[in-house]
Amino acid sequence: MYLEHIDIVGFRGINRLSLTLTQPDRRGVALDSLHEERGQANLGTINTNTVLLGENAWGKSSLLDALTLLLSPEPELYCFQEQDFHFPAGEQQEKQRYLHLVFTFCENQPGNHMSPRFNPLSPLWVRCEDRLNRIYYRLEGEMDNDGSVATWRSFLAANGEPLALSTIDPLAKVLIKLHPVLRLRDARFVRRIRKEDLAPQLQQDAGKMAKQLDELTRSLIHNPQALTNAELRQGLAAMQQLLEHYFGMNSITQGGNSAVDERNRSRQSWQQKRHGRAESRQAWRSLNNINQMIAEPNSRSMRVMLLAMFSTLLQAKGSVALHPDARPLLLIEDPETRLHPIMLSVAWGLLEQLPLQRITTTNSGDLLSLVPVEQICRLVRESGKVAAYSIGPQGMSSEDSRRIAFHIRYSRPSSLFARCWLLVEGETEVWLLNQLARQCGYNFESEGIKVIEFAQSGLKPLLRFARQMGIEWHVLVDGDEAGRKYAATVASLVENHDDILRDRLTALPALDIENYLYRNGFEDVYRRAAGTPEHAPISARHIIEKAVHRSSKPDLAIEVAMSASGRGNSAVPSVLKQMFSRVAWLARGRAD
Repeated sequence: MYLEHIDIVGFRGINRLSLTLTQPDRRGVALDSLHEERGQANLGTINTNTVLLGENAWGKSSLLDALTLLLSPEPELYCFQEQDFHFPAGEQQEKQRYLHLVFTFCENQPGNHMSPRFNPLSPLWVRCEDRLNRIYYRLEGEMDNDGSVATWRSFLAANGEPLALSTIDPLAKVLIKLHPVLRLRDARFVRRIRKEDLAPQLQQDAGKMAKQLDELTRSLIHNPQALTNAELRQGLAAMQQLLEHYFGMNSITQGGNSAVDERNRSRQSWQQKRHGRAESRQAWRSLNNINQMIAEPNSRSMRVMLLAMFSTLLQAKGSVALHPDARPLLLIEDPETRLHPIMLSVAWGLLEQLPLQRITTTNSGDLLSLVPVEQICRLVRESGKVAAYSIGPQGMSSEDSRRIAFHIRYSRPSSLFARCWLLVEGETEVWLLNQLARQCGYNFESEGIKVIEFAQSGLKPLLRFARQMGIEWHVLVDGDEAGRKYAATVASLVENHDDILRDRLTALPALDIENYLYRNGFEDVYRRAAGTPEHAPISARHIIEKAVHRSSKPDLAIEVAMSASGRGNSAVPSVLKQMFSRVAWLARGRAD
């Protein structure tokens, strides 16, 4: 079972949100079902990851808060409070008085809901048209004028009506027990909790954790594919450090008061620090080796042991003990925080091996380069709702997927954070347009505009992908035959949508950007680059060709930008000024 869909209305920073999470590869769950039928342990059946992107105040934190509060394995079910109701930013008096959330859980494959561990949930399953059974768990909150808040829970039928059940809360607790949400945060947030409140529990669990870690280490060592004893212990130590990074478990690993530890660390000699850094690098290398080992075929037992270790570390922190049949959903917040990109890659490799469903938030292009685009979801705040954009379960064709993976995911992952793409034919425009736009008062970086060359990947895949991911776009083309073909591609897409062509396309009234600039105030730049006298009767074509031959198109673009910067705003050609205004309007949500 996995969490398939989330609907939110009126919760904290979210007015409305409908989010479908990454679906599992159903071909990979047959083995898990077989293990369950034979009564064998099956600690994890889902290995899917949804990576959420979104700007500040666009709903990421509110979404994670909803999952954390309502599906965490706490002894008591959460009841809504006044601060949980949505209100527009800066308008506290306009706070809504009703909210509701619906969590949709789906079985991994047809018949999986018949597993013995799901017997307590048998009244809740709803048969759907795709032959899969689902559970619809709804929570509602209402606030009275006096500030008091009521909370209701229900399980829904396919038509959205509540199921006729004699009891609700015990079933909700069982559902959460089997599918709890665990939130991994940066340790700096955890350390806000008073350490003296956690110290007794941490000290009590430390010995048990050390014993279990030692037992798991020995199990790994006895595996035929195992690494050396030293490598395994170093790798496991690095894994523990990774979890300490999120769970703030310094009091366990170092012992005693954190302030005392800090003073002790400050007294270390330079040689000791250097030795510690060398050991840390070796530990991360060993962990990377373990990642590679457990990623090999027939390594499911290794993954189960790592999951068991992960659960051990969770419980050592003092969290509520997980049920043996629990399949946690991990919320991973900004894993790139305070991690070097190399360490981030190693840490991400480990997290990917955990056979669990994950929801990850990030602001790191380095991390996005490690994630298939099918797993990426962009949250965009629109009028009256937070929209979720992804390429969906159908994905893209293999050819488009390859092009996008290379051109965007590997080469330009940060462009996935952009609000608007300005798609251009070549490198010349990339060098030129950012500078000219800044001269006109538009800072593309702060506006969320990314200039992307499309000739290498093709225009259609980029436009289709931008639409599916909720990224605004505008295309600049030359006036030659190739440019007219690109313009026709844009026009065909606009005809099938509620777009206006001028919002999506700028066609230069010249064969190319060089000819356009030459005829719009920059003839002197090209003559100087070509070594041609100022008034020599030579055609523009020959001057441009000679300038390009003696220099290069990107270098000429830089020369034009430098020349324009000394002339002021009036030096920027009118067609480009209009395009900058249009692109900024798109990036701002068409608000101006």
